[in-house]
Amino acid sequence: MAIPRDERRLSYSDGLEVVQPPLEPTAFHNDPGMEVYHGPTDPWKKPHQTFSPLYARPSSTDAPEAVQNHQDHVYGELPPPLPTICGIRRRVFWILAAVIAFVVVAGAIGGGVGGYFASKASSTTSGDSSGSSTPGSNNNNTTTPPARSAFQNISIAALSWVDESSARQIRVYQTTQWNSTHPPRILESSWDSAGAQWSVEPITDPAVDGLKPGTPLTAAAGYPHTNTSNALVKNVYFYQPTGKLAERQSPYKELAGVWGYDNFSGLYTASNLSAVFSYWYQNFDTRLQVLTNFFQELGANSLTAARYFENVTDGQPWESIRHSFPIQDGSSIAAAPAGSRRDLRLYIGGTDGTMKQYPYNIETNEMGTVTDTAFELPPGTPICVTTEDNRNYFSDTTLPECARTNRGAFITHLILFASPDGRDLNLVSWNCSSGFLTQKNRINDLLKPGRTYLGLSATPQTNLTYFDQRVYVLYAEDGSSAASSSSGGQQQQRKLKMEEWQVPTSGGPSGLVAPGQNGPFRLMGEVPTIPTV
Repeated sequence: MAIPRDERRLSYSDGLEVVQPPLEPTAFHNDPGMEVYHGPTDPWKKPHQTFSPLYARPSSTDAPEAVQNHQDHVYGELPPPLPTICGIRRRVFWILAAVIAFVVVAGAIGGGVGGYFASKASSTTSGDSSGSSTPGSNNNNTTTPPARSAFQNISIAALSWVDESSARQIRVYQTTQWNSTHPPRILESSWDSAGAQWSVEPITDPAVDGLKPGTPLTAAAGYPHTNTSNALVKNVYFYQPTGKLAERQSPYKELAGVWGYDNFSGLYTASNLSAVFSYWYQNFDTRLQVLTNFFQELGANSLTAARYFENVTDGQPWESIRHSFPIQDGSSIAAAPAGSRRDLRLYIGGTDGTMKQYPYNIETNEMGTVTDTAFELPPGTPICVTTEDNRNYFSDTTLPECARTNRGAFITHLILFASPDGRDLNLVSWNCSSGFLTQKNRINDLLKPGRTYLGLSATPQTNLTYFDQRVYVLYAEDGSSAASSSSGGQQQQRKLKMEEWQVPTSGGPSGLVAPGQNGPFRLMGEVPTIPTV
């Protein structure tokens, strides 16, 4: 007897209501083995009897499904819901779980590796312990920062030339330490062979001339329009608070003793950690000059060479080219001529943290093939390159082949740079025949314990004047003296000093140089770092 549709309801003690489907639901099998059910819209019901055996459908690929034996019962048993986890089918759940686990593990590994290199770069940049942090940084670390960070805002640059009266002129530039009450400024220490006395004066005014805390310095000198009848011009380059490069020049507009900003100022914005290095090449025979600044631009992991080019007929506006090669952010930059004055060797830090050497032609703006070294050069490492004249130690037959066809290739580069912790200095030589050689024994007598080396600068060799080259060494000396802090209390400050070293060479007038090939560097004295007036 058929049961009326409205009477096919059974009550259960749990309050659930089940509607029984019509008799004999029909199942169809398609070719791939999938089953399509054409029963009522709510097929998941509890059967009247549960004693019949269950048969698994072989067409299932996920899990066994069971139905009642239709030969024994009039009502077909439909498959129960597939097993789920958190409302998701098991297979999908485990796939998602595996993907999430992989992402978590990969993130942990990547974070660990990144943290390692970040900590390594941080440690090599900051050096020894000190009680102050970098101004303007967002570092909330409460541990005592390295001592090098106390003076990491100080940089130096040097110039040297012979004036019209044959007097030797030396200028050393340095930034003062930044703090909240005394904004940084640039000081010029001046010396000439006639008076043989140092004097120190500022070339910037904190009320007008803004400096980026921690700005590097570089300097270049030359004659306008490559004409020695003009007064020699000194250019000092640094970063303004916005990160834009500035060119401070004297004489400015032919006014002796006056400093002003020239055309290069504001044209380029450097990356936050970028160093800067300048080189002024002048050929007085052809009246050609090329003034170039090397730095890392904001948003570019490459080296930018911005240059001003002028020949006998006209000058061109500043132009730049980005050289794409692996260079670490905040890489140190130094260079010296090798061969003719147009041919340089650039020294930078690669992404692996070691020193790299690149040939560079100042006139064509072409970069050559890299030479790798094993010397550590973390970001911000003080470095300078000077030269040694080896001509007197070779004859035409003994001069290395690589130096015979390239004017000036007889020189040797002397690369002076700080250790990663800043507590020591290394000296490495390079020339076209010997390659890189360790020469630290030549400076051992000048190295003292209890120092943190902060800045290095060599007088430029743009005119191939190899005699009487100088290196300037800025360092913080262990041992402290009391100084008032901005809050009115007392804080300990390390002593800041600068030394002048003479580079050994065989050239120049007798008595002016330290004699002997591969001879030792010689201490000439201290350079004052406090304004004279």
